[in-house]
Amino acid sequence: MKAILDWEICTLGDPMADLGVLLDYWAEPGDQMAALLGFRAHSAAGFASRHQVLEAYAAQSSLDVSDIAYYQCFGYWKLACIMQGVFARYSAGATAGDLGSVNEFPAHITMLARTAKQILEQH
Repeated sequence: MKAILDWEICTLGDPMADLGVLLDYWAEPGDQMAALLGFRAHSAAGFASRHQVLEAYAAQSSLDVSDIAYYQCFGYWKLACIMQGVFARYSAGATAGDLGSVNEFPAHITMLARTAKQILEQH
């Protein structure tokens, strides 16, 4: 078995939080997040949809995934907070030598926060 661990973002708490973030990053055609995140996993042949990923997880886990929208909302909010922190550091000149631009961050942060709010309101 192989695994990828993002040591900076992983959690030691509720595994549903990790599943929610996974689904947030699982861009599909038409997603605003696909453009924001800069990749489109769905464009490669054979990738499952978000719904298929959730179904597969539910089939292999004893966890109740019926409230996944809450965790997706939390994931988008968490990413908005992380981006806000990065933006604040860069704006203050703490770039650690990174020459990348954060000019679009305010718009992305707003989109992430609005997406979290929409998910929460819909569910």
